[in-house]
Parts: sequence; C-alpha cells; structure tokens
Amino acid sequence: MRELKIERIREMTEDDINTKIKELKEELFHLRFRNTMRQLQNPLLLREKRRDVARLETILHEHRTGIRPLVLGPGTAPAASAPARGASAAAAPARTKTTAKAKAKAAAKGKAVAKSAQVAKSASGRSKPAAKSRSKPATSKKKGKKA
Repeated sequence: MRELKIERIREMTEDDINTKIKELKEELFHLRFRNTMRQLQNPLLLREKRRDVARLETILHEHRTGIRPLVLGPGTAPAASAPARGASAAAAPARTKTTAKAKAKAAAKGKAVAKSAQVAKSASGRSKPAAKSRSKPATSKKKGKKA
C-alpha cells in the first residue's frame, strides 16, 4: 500500500511537501541509475516514485493557486501566499477566461482537422485519374505487329 495518500499530503505544510519532493526526486535518480545497471529488483518502484512526485506537485500547485488549501493543524496559521478559495474573487474570472481560450483553441483545432480531412479526400480523388492515365493503351501492341 502506498505511503503518500492525498489526505496525508494535505496535512503536511508547504515546506514539508517541498522537502519530500526533493527526497523523492533524489531517490528516483538513484532508482533510475540502478535500473540501468540492472540491479533494481522491482522496476515498478520507478513508476510509484514518479507518481508520488507528481501527486505532491499537484497538491502544492492547488495550494499555491488557491484551488484547494492545505489542511493545516490547529496550531498553525495558513500561509500568506495561498488565499482561501472563497476570498479570491479575481481567481474565478481568470479560470473562466482560460476555459474560453481553451474552447476557442479546441474549436480552431477541430476546424483544422476537418479541413485536413477534406484535403485528404480531394487528394485521393486526384490520385484515381492519375492511376488510369499511367496504364498503357491496348492499341500500342497492335500497331507494332501491323507495321
């Protein structure tokens, strides 16, 4: 069973998460080295450590952007760099702008995909007549025999 569950990570402080990320990256480096030398008993450890780092970085990013603050103990105060979720009124419009941009990009990409499909159809339409013109006419053999 994995040691880093999301609930436990959210109970950590930002500094604890940063130190844990550094430790895991160092351990991942050593695991990669041992794996290349064929001395690693369990290669799945690489995947687990890589995912643990990603999990920690995701939770840290959520905390820093104000999406979901870390759950801090009763004796600690929240960090000044991470505003509470409801306190940031400017963060909500920023998220809607990015989704609008993302939708516009997806729509443009969809149009580009449809356009490339039309080009592919027209290209395949052009190749058929060219294939017919490549074949030799049947009359050329007869002309050679008659002359």
